[in-house]
Amino acid sequence: MSLSIRDALPGEYPELLDLVLAAYGEIGFLESDPGFEAEVIGLMESLHTQVIVAELDGAPAGTITFYPDGRFYDDAEIPSGWSCLRTLAVRPSARGRGVGRALMHECLRRARALGRSRMLLHTHESMKAAIALHESLGFVRAPELDLFYSPELTFIAYLLDL
Repeated sequence: MSLSIRDALPGEYPELLDLVLAAYGEIGFLESDPGFEAEVIGLMESLHTQVIVAELDGAPAGTITFYPDGRFYDDAEIPSGWSCLRTLAVRPSARGRGVGRALMHECLRRARALGRSRMLLHTHESMKAAIALHESLGFVRAPELDLFYSPELTFIAYLLDL
């Protein structure tokens, strides 16, 4: 197994969108957020994000969206000096091979290289494997930064001091 991490090319965004939809659809998340697909496209096309892809044996196996400057992240008011990440997705057939962990490590490496003080992420309580990964990397719950859109669309915050 050969795992590599790199920046995604804009021409790959449709394939990465399909990967994200497959990963999130498997846990039933898409039914609660009908605007999710358009949101993911917007994240990928944003001037404020970096789309990172993990390849297993030369094929996309996972992706994550990194905000070098967290002030451009979502609707939350993020302090200067923080980075954020969103939309960690691993193709269902590639799970358990370290893809998500490698993507997380790459975001942390980039944030530290920029001298950021904290990394913020939001996840959904149904994403048990992602939560376990985040906690294993040292992220801690930050309920004061949770995002409440509706009872079905509440995103729980996690922070890591860099």
